[in-house]
Amino acid sequence: MSITFPSIVPSSRSFKLGSFPTKVYRALSGATTKRSFGNKPFSYEIQLSFGNIDDAKVSQLLKHYMDTAGGFSRFLLPPSVFEGMNATLQSYAQASATIRWEYAEPPQVESVKTNISNVQLTLIGEQDV
Repeated sequence: MSITFPSIVPSSRSFKLGSFPTKVYRALSGATTKRSFGNKPFSYEIQLSFGNIDDAKVSQLLKHYMDTAGGFSRFLLPPSVFEGMNATLQSYAQASATIRWEYAEPPQVESVKTNISNVQLTLIGEQDV
């Protein structure tokens, strides 16, 4: 069962593309050989910032974290998370529909004033084969 991530547009986001599974072997002479162990990247990362959102939206994000058992269950990100990016960047950030995300750490919540908070999330994505 997939747990749906809330459709809240982040105020900012940053992402790191996945790395390809390669290994470099270095001989004592200094010669190197590189070996590829696959053709799909792994370990995508995205950081989402939700600035000045009301407590109802904060509750949705925290509930999602709890519903995934603190990051144990993986999930898909809705298109709203990538809203505002051009189509080319979206294709890189979303990578493909086979990326499943999980929490790298618990959400960080900063109260700004009554009923208004900032939330920071860091997610790690892996290919779902």
